[in-house]
Amino acid sequence: MPTNARLLLLLVSSFLVALGCGGATSPAPATAEGAVDPSASAEPPPGPAIAVIWTDATKLSEACNAAIANASHTRTQITKLDRNAVDAKEALALFDAMERSVDEVGGIAGAMANLHPDAAVRDAADRCEQAISKFDTDASLDRDLYAVASAISGDLGSEDARYLKRILRAFLRAGVDKDEATRKRLAALDERMVKISQDYERNVREDVRHIEVTKGDLAGLPDDYVAGHAPGENGKIRITTDYPDFFPFETYAKDANLRKELYLAFLNRGYPKNEALLLEMLQVRKEYAGLLGYDSWPAYATADMMAGSADSVRAFVGELREAIRPPMEKDIAAFLARKRKDQKGAKRFEVWDRFYYRDKIQSERHNIDTQAIRAYFSYPKVRDGILALYGDLFGVEFRRLEDAPTWHESVEAYALYRDGKEEGRFFFDNHPREGKFKHAAAQPIRSGDRLGRIPVATLMQNFANPAEGPALMEHSDVVTFFHEFGHLMHHLLGTGSRYIADNGFATEWDFVEAPSQLLEEWAWSPEVLATFATHQETGEPIPADLVTRMRAAEEFGKAASLGRQLFYTAVSFELHAADPAKLDLEATMDK
Repeated sequence: MPTNARLLLLLVSSFLVALGCGGATSPAPATAEGAVDPSASAEPPPGPAIAVIWTDATKLSEACNAAIANASHTRTQITKLDRNAVDAKEALALFDAMERSVDEVGGIAGAMANLHPDAAVRDAADRCEQAISKFDTDASLDRDLYAVASAISGDLGSEDARYLKRILRAFLRAGVDKDEATRKRLAALDERMVKISQDYERNVREDVRHIEVTKGDLAGLPDDYVAGHAPGENGKIRITTDYPDFFPFETYAKDANLRKELYLAFLNRGYPKNEALLLEMLQVRKEYAGLLGYDSWPAYATADMMAGSADSVRAFVGELREAIRPPMEKDIAAFLARKRKDQKGAKRFEVWDRFYYRDKIQSERHNIDTQAIRAYFSYPKVRDGILALYGDLFGVEFRRLEDAPTWHESVEAYALYRDGKEEGRFFFDNHPREGKFKHAAAQPIRSGDRLGRIPVATLMQNFANPAEGPALMEHSDVVTFFHEFGHLMHHLLGTGSRYIADNGFATEWDFVEAPSQLLEEWAWSPEVLATFATHQETGEPIPADLVTRMRAAEEFGKAASLGRQLFYTAVSFELHAADPAKLDLEATMDK
């Protein structure tokens, strides 16, 4: 496999996420039904109406067109305001209404593009996202809109002042102050970035690869895994690159050659199609940033983050790299030494060895059996335990909505209640299927506010399905579930502003992971785990001393894991900082 192919697929997450997808964030993308009065009464909870537009491609397209038309009407209202006597409350309410007009449809489109089982609906969702992005971009570059926003003055409260600052900053980051030719080019580049991102993600999402093995090749795998993988008509067993297949196989399969074969298949999802898309995206982003006065995409992307500049990011990565070098080298030496017990004279520790030997070392050093630990973590128990913990933690109640419409039979719907009042709604789409998003994430569907507008979101994850077996989870999967549910709670409970653009995930993008990283720590609490992690056969709760040993074992290999993440970050950063016309992928990789 070419080195640049491996590089390309290693960067699936970092290229599309670490430095941001698409173009500028503007003051105008996203739901309400045109209400302008910021003190208007609360909207009713989202019922079947929110779901009707995902039932087929036509309904989704019609809803998308109607939302954009509504937002366009509000945009016209704003431009007609008297700039010499702008009423701040009225103008800000109109900007907020314009965002609300496309918020819910845009959120549904974003979810359905990744989740809907019907390819026609996924395609319609992609087109809707493109249309909303175009509206967003056009509004961001509309000088009449900007003139109204710039004319807002007076004694604004902190909430209004923050929202106005966000609006003005977004206009300038989009290039509203540039000449007409530059604005047209920026709009074209922004449109292309959206399409590249969609194509790239689709190529990965729809490219499920597999290897074929015999029953004997499953030596070392958990019994429930073996039982869930029956041979096909040709007598071979298919192991796919979907998470419930991939991670247990890489962790427990004894045959290094098969681990290698599956690992490379995993890395190459989307290849070779995505290589050209990556190179084009780098070129488009470079030009876009340059037109806005930045010398690179990282300089543009970090300007409104906590980091503040590309130089700060590069320096931070460099400091971390030097700090972890000694412990990382120690980890790698330990990996290789353990591998040599199985393969005398082994010269290298390969990437497809990392899960297998990390598990071996952790188990041997701390007297734990990770396969036996799985018996405490069946998906239904983990799900219910997380709901119970977060309910207690935040003083809320979760109610299963058995009859709520969903886009697939495996999707579960819930409502969040506080003091007997519904304050949020969410979905669990937690099991893999063809055409579905392959990683783990929280996807906002509808933004909320402090006036009573109910937020909606979905989790997109890929855990074993209890309809197909015992659905036992690795503890690392449990941590992931805690983490992603933390994002979901951030969206559902982050409704402190009347303006939807300031709620939910509306933080600096290099802060957005912090709440979830804190909340995932509960997955290591013996007291918390004992409330739901009971053995599938005996019913006994997981022992506290076992959890303590699991936590101690988890410390091994952290430096090597962090080094790998820094590698992804550095490669993504340097690819975007380089001149695409002179870019040598392999040389960048070596650097």
